[in-house]
Amino acid sequence: EKDFAMISGTSMAAPHIAGIAALIKQKHLDWSPTAIKSALQTTSTVVDQTGKPLQAQHLSDAGIPALVTATPFDYGSGAVNPKAALDPGLIFDAGYEDYVSFLCSVPGVDKGQVVNITSSTCGSKVGRPADLNTPSIAVSNLFGSQTLLRKVTNVARKETYKISSSMPPDVSLTIKPSVLIMEVGDTKSFSVTLSSKLPTGSYSFGEILLQGDKGHRVRIPVAVLA
Repeated sequence: EKDFAMISGTSMAAPHIAGIAALIKQKHLDWSPTAIKSALQTTSTVVDQTGKPLQAQHLSDAGIPALVTATPFDYGSGAVNPKAALDPGLIFDAGYEDYVSFLCSVPGVDKGQVVNITSSTCGSKVGRPADLNTPSIAVSNLFGSQTLLRKVTNVARKETYKISSSMPPDVSLTIKPSVLIMEVGDTKSFSVTLSSKLPTGSYSFGEILLQGDKGHRVRIPVAVLA
């Protein structure tokens, strides 16, 4: 017998993802890197081939490795589905200026360094890091309520999407509008309002699902510390 170890890491995940991204780019030559990333994220799954939730290996209080139900902090958006990623239905896109605005919104950022690196200045109105149009939502200090906007672009045929969500009871999540009618090439926004009912001191995890009437399923994870 030979000893072996199973170690989680990115050394094999990264080349697999890079290869899948190349296939998506081959099919969609006009897509930005952010659009490709969005397609990979929103079509991923959080269950295994038997339909059970993905597992993660954590150490118990006694320092013993044990399998527990994984969270977005373990798997990100989930396990990639290459076939679905080629036809995601909707994408969350962002451009250069969006990322500059994100840098400017980071607490404690040296705005002079932002200028030196990007040759762009931070505007007088600074947003929040969570405003970056990514297919995920993370709020690390939720007091009361906070509203965020997300924009989606239709990269498929006309489709109507119903938006639903699931969150633990300690955090309320409201979405407006609850239905998006997307024509070919349309870009539309929806708002997400998060409200804390009671401080918990720990993260709550949930998701937002955009279900299309033509079969597309767009999922984004939500992580909130209240």
